[in-house]
Amino acid sequence: MDVKDKGVLAALGFDDHGEGSWRVLRRGGHILLLVPDCASLVSKGLQLYRPQRLPARLFVGAVSRFPFGRLLLKRIKGSISNGAAIQTVLETTEATLVCILLGNPSQKERRIILLAETGTGHHFIIKLGWGVLAVEKISRERKFLEMNAGRNAVIPSLTRVWREEQWEAFAIPYFDAPGDVPVEKICEVLKSWCFDSPAVQLSNLDEWMEVVSRISDVKEREYLINRSVGLKIKKSLSHRDFAPWNVLSSKNGDVSVIDWEFGREEGIPGWDLVHYLFLSAHLVDRLSASEASIRVVDLLESKAKCVELVKYWGWAGNVDLLVKSYFYSMSEQMEDSTELAKAVHAA
Repeated sequence: MDVKDKGVLAALGFDDHGEGSWRVLRRGGHILLLVPDCASLVSKGLQLYRPQRLPARLFVGAVSRFPFGRLLLKRIKGSISNGAAIQTVLETTEATLVCILLGNPSQKERRIILLAETGTGHHFIIKLGWGVLAVEKISRERKFLEMNAGRNAVIPSLTRVWREEQWEAFAIPYFDAPGDVPVEKICEVLKSWCFDSPAVQLSNLDEWMEVVSRISDVKEREYLINRSVGLKIKKSLSHRDFAPWNVLSSKNGDVSVIDWEFGREEGIPGWDLVHYLFLSAHLVDRLSASEASIRVVDLLESKAKCVELVKYWGWAGNVDLLVKSYFYSMSEQMEDSTELAKAVHAA
C-alpha cells in the first residue's frame, strides 16, 4: 500500500494488519476505492466511482456484472479498528459499510467518502476528514450545506454531523444506482440557482473583482474591466467544482449535486457551466485544452438550451468574456489557464 494511502486510512481507523479481506481499485499507483471482498458490495461500491471515459466504464461494468468480476481487483488484508473515526460513524448510523473512496492523493488535506447502506437498502454517503486542513474543508462544506440545502432541491440536506477533536464528518443522502445527466437538465439545474431578483452590475460582484485583481497582464486586466462596464447579470449560487462526476441523477430523474466545498452563496453565473463543458470535453472526450475551450464556446453559442441560459444570465453577446473570465478564475487550479484565457477572442 502506498505510504500516503496508508497514512490517511490508518488515521481514520483502517488497520492493514487486520484479518479482513478487501478489493482495491487503483489509479496512478494510489488506492481510489476500497471495498469489502464480497460480490454484492463490490458491485454496489463501484457505483461511487463514476468513471467518465469509456475504457474505465467498460472495466467497471465487467467487474460489477460478471459473477467473479471482483477477482479482477487486487485483494488486500485489513480491518476497521474499534473506536476510530470510520467505526464511530458506522455505529452511530447503524449502517453497513459498502466502500471507501479516497480523495485526491495530490492534496494535503485528503479526505475520504464512505458509502453506507441502511437495513432497508437505502444508501447515503459520509464525507470524513482528519487533521486541521481536512477538517477545515469538511467544515466549510458542512456550513454551506447547512445554510443552503433548503434553498434548492439539488443541494443535499445533512442527515448527520460528527465533530470530534481531530476529525469531522457529515452524512448526506445518495441515489441508488446514480445515472448520467443530460446537458439540457444541467442547464435547468443551473438556472434554478439564480436569485429571484433584478440583475446587478457584473463589476460590482465580489468574485468578479477578486478574479480581475489577480490578472497580472495589464492589457488583459483592462480588457476585462472595460468589457464588464454596464454589463448586468443575474445573481446566483456558485458551486465552483461543477464537474460531471459531482452531478447525480436517480432512476426517476431527480438530480443531486455533491461536493460543495468551494460553494459560494453569491457567485458568477455561467462559470459552473463552462467548467462542466470544459471538463467533459478535456478529461472525458480527451480533447486538448485548447480544443476543449473552442468546443465550449461553440456549445454556448449554438446549443439551444445553452444559448437560452446564457441570455437569461445576461451574457448574451459576451460568450467570449464569460469563457475568458472563467479561465482566469481557475488560475490557481489549472496550469495553463492564463494561456487559455488569452486565446479566447471575441467573434
